[in-house]
Amino acid sequence: MYNYKITIEYDGSAFNGWQVQPGLRTVQGEIEKAVIEVSGRKSNVICAGRTDSGVHAFGQVANFKSRIDWGEESVRKALNRVLPDDIVLLDCEEVDSGFNARFDAIARYYEYRIFNARSSIRRNFCWQYPAKINFACLKRLSAKLLGEHDFKSFCVRKSQKKSNLCTVTKSHWTKRGKEYNFQIIANRFLHGMVRSLVGTMIKISAGFQDEEVFEELLERPKRSEKVFTAPPNGLYLMKVEYDLEK
Repeated sequence: MYNYKITIEYDGSAFNGWQVQPGLRTVQGEIEKAVIEVSGRKSNVICAGRTDSGVHAFGQVANFKSRIDWGEESVRKALNRVLPDDIVLLDCEEVDSGFNARFDAIARYYEYRIFNARSSIRRNFCWQYPAKINFACLKRLSAKLLGEHDFKSFCVRKSQKKSNLCTVTKSHWTKRGKEYNFQIIANRFLHGMVRSLVGTMIKISAGFQDEEVFEELLERPKRSEKVFTAPPNGLYLMKVEYDLEK
């Protein structure tokens, strides 16, 4: 069996998330169908991070095992020929049989995009938020996320783990005209974490809550009505990092 590590770009607009669900169109489901069509055998495609409905990816990483032995580039081209237009395999690499895209990841990089106005063209690819945004406030709040924190306040209840600790190594807002982008890198993410962080920061920056609320949610973690979740269409999984030489 060959173990293939694939890097995937997809437009999440028409998908019900990554994970296979009966009767629903998902990214994992489409890739597994493509593998069956190319190889004649079913393979389980394991991803680095499951994305929700409407979430996009420039650099999702997954792996699957197969008896296909055509070479990395031929496998990539064969799968791309049968995949739908809203999924593209950017890279295919044969890796060690023990490699697991989820458990071997050491860092994940997400970006969230906001357009501070209405836009017909951007509507599926950003959060259209035409109200007031205090950029200086966003920068202050994002700086508080650096380091290790318990992010229980910022994940959906059903996904809370025995440990909700995540180590954030980058947390930064940028602004260009009406475009606001939030970049965050961490060793792990909880379900709904980035969207909850972004939504809450935006609402605080708009004056709906005091900045002290954010510190309270970090220091005394619990899910509360003070947390606001941003819509999925502004979120992108940009890159996944591995230490393949260990």
